[in-house]
Amino acid sequence: MHPLPPPPPRMPSTRAAVERGRLVQSLRMLTPSLSRAACGKVPANRRGEIRRALRLGCRVRRLADLRLVGDRALDLSPQGVLVLSDEDLDPGAELLVSFITSDFPIWFDTRATVARIVEGRRPRDSGRALGLRFESLPSVSRLILRGHLRKIPPTLPQREPPPDLLARRGPDYARMIREICGVS
Repeated sequence: MHPLPPPPPRMPSTRAAVERGRLVQSLRMLTPSLSRAACGKVPANRRGEIRRALRLGCRVRRLADLRLVGDRALDLSPQGVLVLSDEDLDPGAELLVSFITSDFPIWFDTRATVARIVEGRRPRDSGRALGLRFESLPSVSRLILRGHLRKIPPTLPQREPPPDLLARRGPDYARMIREICGVS
Protein backbone atom coordinates (compact mmCIF):
# COMPACT_ATOMS: atom_id res chain seq x y z
CA MET A 1 0.00 0.00 0.00
CA HIS A 2 1.20 3.49 -0.84
CA PRO A 3 1.20 6.21 1.83
CA LEU A 4 -1.19 9.08 1.32
CA PRO A 5 0.34 12.26 -0.10
CA PRO A 6 0.61 15.22 2.29
CA PRO A 7 -2.30 17.64 2.20
CA PRO A 8 -1.74 20.77 0.09
CA PRO A 9 -0.58 23.86 2.02
CA ARG A 10 -3.46 25.95 3.24
CA MET A 11 -3.73 29.18 1.36
CA PRO A 12 -4.80 32.18 3.41
CA SER A 13 -8.16 33.51 2.48
CA THR A 14 -8.35 36.84 0.79
CA ARG A 15 -10.31 38.16 3.74
CA ALA A 16 -7.45 37.31 6.14
CA ALA A 17 -4.97 38.97 3.79
CA VAL A 18 -7.10 42.12 3.63
CA GLU A 19 -7.41 42.23 7.43
CA ARG A 20 -3.64 41.78 7.80
CA GLY A 21 -3.09 44.62 5.33
CA ARG A 22 -5.40 46.89 7.32
CA LEU A 23 -3.57 45.99 10.55
CA VAL A 24 -0.19 46.83 9.00
CA GLN A 25 -1.51 50.15 7.68
CA SER A 26 -3.04 51.11 11.04
CA LEU A 27 0.25 50.29 12.80
CA ARG A 28 2.07 52.51 10.31
CA MET A 29 -0.33 55.33 11.12
CA LEU A 30 0.41 54.92 14.86
CA THR A 31 4.18 55.13 14.30
CA PRO A 32 4.69 58.09 11.98
CA SER A 33 7.70 58.36 9.76
CA LEU A 34 10.35 60.93 10.51
CA SER A 35 9.11 63.27 7.80
CA ARG A 36 5.50 63.09 9.05
CA ALA A 37 6.59 63.59 12.67
CA ALA A 38 8.56 66.68 11.65
CA CYS A 39 5.62 68.08 9.64
CA GLY A 40 7.50 67.51 6.39
CA LYS A 41 10.52 69.63 7.38
CA VAL A 42 13.24 67.12 8.16
CA PRO A 43 16.55 68.89 8.83
CA ALA A 44 19.47 67.84 6.66
CA ASN A 45 21.80 65.36 8.29
CA ARG A 46 25.15 67.09 8.52
CA ARG A 47 27.07 64.04 9.66
CA GLY A 48 26.58 60.49 8.46
CA GLU A 49 27.61 58.56 11.57
CA ILE A 50 28.23 59.51 15.17
CA ARG A 51 31.93 59.80 15.97
CA ARG A 52 32.98 57.97 19.11
CA ALA A 53 35.61 59.19 21.59
CA LEU A 54 38.09 56.38 21.25
CA ARG A 55 41.85 56.72 21.48
CA LEU A 56 43.61 53.81 19.87
CA GLY A 57 46.79 52.88 18.11
CA CYS A 58 46.66 52.58 14.35
CA ARG A 59 48.91 52.67 11.29
CA VAL A 60 48.25 55.31 8.66
CA ARG A 61 50.58 55.19 5.65
CA ARG A 62 50.76 57.22 2.48
CA LEU A 63 49.60 55.13 -0.48
CA ALA A 64 52.31 56.40 -2.83
CA ASP A 65 55.43 55.50 -0.80
CA LEU A 66 54.01 53.65 2.29
CA ARG A 67 55.60 56.22 4.59
CA LEU A 68 54.05 56.39 8.08
CA VAL A 69 51.79 59.43 8.46
CA GLY A 70 50.21 58.80 11.89
CA ASP A 71 49.83 56.16 14.57
CA ARG A 72 47.28 57.53 17.10
CA ALA A 73 43.54 57.92 16.50
CA LEU A 74 41.45 60.38 18.52
CA ASP A 75 37.97 59.36 17.42
CA LEU A 76 36.41 56.78 15.17
CA SER A 77 33.21 56.11 13.25
CA PRO A 78 32.28 53.49 10.65
CA GLN A 79 32.85 56.16 8.00
CA GLY A 80 36.21 57.55 9.11
CA VAL A 81 38.81 58.35 11.74
CA LEU A 82 40.60 61.40 13.17
CA VAL A 83 44.35 60.76 13.39
CA LEU A 84 47.06 62.88 15.05
CA SER A 85 49.64 63.78 12.40
CA ASP A 86 52.20 66.48 11.69
CA GLU A 87 52.51 65.53 8.02
CA ASP A 88 51.74 68.18 5.41
CA LEU A 89 49.08 66.50 3.30
CA ASP A 90 46.50 67.99 0.99
CA PRO A 91 42.79 67.18 1.23
CA GLY A 92 42.07 64.25 -1.06
CA ALA A 93 45.42 62.53 -0.48
CA GLU A 94 45.11 58.74 -0.49
CA LEU A 95 46.25 56.75 2.54
CA LEU A 96 46.19 53.19 3.90
CA VAL A 97 44.69 52.76 7.38
CA SER A 98 45.05 49.68 9.64
CA PHE A 99 43.65 49.38 13.15
CA ILE A 100 42.25 46.85 15.60
CA THR A 101 39.45 47.98 17.90
CA SER A 102 36.93 45.27 18.64
CA ASP A 103 36.94 42.56 21.29
CA PHE A 104 37.88 40.07 18.59
CA PRO A 105 41.35 40.12 17.02
CA ILE A 106 40.05 41.58 13.75
CA TRP A 107 42.23 44.00 11.83
CA PHE A 108 40.43 46.65 9.83
CA ASP A 109 42.42 47.55 6.71
CA THR A 110 41.11 50.13 4.28
CA ARG A 111 42.02 52.84 1.84
CA ALA A 112 41.14 56.35 3.03
CA THR A 113 41.29 59.92 1.78
CA VAL A 114 42.03 63.08 3.73
CA ALA A 115 38.64 64.78 4.21
CA ARG A 116 39.74 67.62 6.52
CA ILE A 117 42.77 68.98 8.32
CA VAL A 118 42.56 70.12 11.95
CA GLU A 119 45.32 72.66 12.51
CA GLY A 120 45.18 72.40 16.31
CA ARG A 121 44.66 76.12 16.97
CA ARG A 122 41.60 75.82 19.20
CA PRO A 123 42.22 75.38 22.93
CA ARG A 124 40.37 72.06 23.06
CA ASP A 125 42.27 70.51 20.13
CA SER A 126 44.71 67.74 20.95
CA GLY A 127 47.08 68.91 18.23
CA ARG A 128 47.30 68.82 14.45
CA ALA A 129 45.15 66.02 13.06
CA LEU A 130 43.79 64.60 9.82
CA GLY A 131 40.15 63.65 9.34
CA LEU A 132 40.12 60.57 7.11
CA ARG A 133 37.15 59.13 5.20
CA PHE A 134 37.21 55.37 4.64
CA GLU A 135 36.91 54.44 0.98
CA SER A 136 37.19 50.66 0.76
CA LEU A 137 36.07 49.31 4.14
CA PRO A 138 33.90 46.24 3.39
CA SER A 139 30.29 46.42 4.53
CA VAL A 140 30.73 43.44 6.89
CA SER A 141 33.68 45.17 8.58
CA ARG A 142 31.67 48.39 8.78
CA LEU A 143 28.81 46.49 10.44
CA ILE A 144 31.16 44.86 12.99
CA LEU A 145 32.75 48.25 13.72
CA ARG A 146 29.35 49.94 14.12
CA GLY A 147 28.25 47.27 16.60
CA HIS A 148 31.44 47.63 18.65
CA LEU A 149 31.32 51.45 18.67
CA ARG A 150 27.78 51.48 20.10
CA LYS A 151 29.25 50.82 23.55
CA ILE A 152 31.58 53.85 23.41
CA PRO A 153 30.38 57.41 24.22
CA PRO A 154 30.21 59.98 21.41
CA THR A 155 32.75 62.77 21.10
CA LEU A 156 31.92 66.16 22.57
CA PRO A 157 31.30 68.97 20.06
CA GLN A 158 34.44 71.06 19.55
CA ARG A 159 32.87 74.10 17.93
CA GLU A 160 29.78 76.25 18.14
CA PRO A 161 26.71 75.20 16.14
CA PRO A 162 26.26 76.95 12.77
CA PRO A 163 24.45 80.32 12.82
CA ASP A 164 21.34 78.97 11.06
CA LEU A 165 20.93 76.33 13.77
CA LEU A 166 21.42 78.93 16.53
CA ALA A 167 18.74 81.15 14.98
CA ARG A 168 16.20 78.30 15.14
CA ARG A 169 16.85 77.61 18.82
CA GLY A 170 15.05 80.66 20.09
CA PRO A 171 16.00 82.90 23.03
CA ASP A 172 18.44 81.75 25.69
CA TYR A 173 16.37 82.27 28.84
CA ALA A 174 19.16 81.23 31.19
CA ARG A 175 21.45 83.93 29.76
CA MET A 176 18.64 86.52 30.03
CA ILE A 177 18.06 85.69 33.75
CA ARG A 178 21.80 85.88 34.46
CA GLU A 179 21.93 89.32 32.81
CA ILE A 180 18.89 90.55 34.80
CA CYS A 181 20.36 89.29 38.09
CA GLY A 182 23.82 90.59 37.24
CA VAL A 183 25.40 87.17 37.64
CA SER A 184 28.14 86.27 35.19
